[in-house]
Amino acid sequence: MAAKKQTSTKRKPVPRHTRKYQFRNDHPMDQHVEDILNFWKKGKQEITNLRKAVALYYALEQGNLPELFEVFPQYKAQFAPNAADALEQFMQILQRQQPTPEPAAGPKQIAAPTFAMPIIDDDDEPTLLLRTSDSSDSALNFVSALRSMQ
Repeated sequence: MAAKKQTSTKRKPVPRHTRKYQFRNDHPMDQHVEDILNFWKKGKQEITNLRKAVALYYALEQGNLPELFEVFPQYKAQFAPNAADALEQFMQILQRQQPTPEPAAGPKQIAAPTFAMPIIDDDDEPTLLLRTSDSSDSALNFVSALRSMQ
């Protein structure tokens, strides 16, 4: 018994046109693109991948990120974090923006400039004492000067 011959149905021809591009010989980017196109051509994927690449590039230029996630769903989590991560980041931002609470005990200290304070001795001769100190030492020096004037 002879095997039946399978007749393949011919595909309907699709109208096509050709574009030609030139690549620079000594340009690394052009050489890289040409290598990728040659690799795709060997796998008979050149035109299909070019269509996808150009469509994706155009969509990204227009700010259409869902198009990216349709082609590469694995990157969606990097661009759109889940609600728990977003809430945690928001709480961290709020904590950084809150002012640090002042201690409630005692009066608030004001930073006083450091300058020479007169010290009056019992001899009634004014003596100038120059010293660098913090604000509390300056206040004590001022009070002692006032007491010695009485």
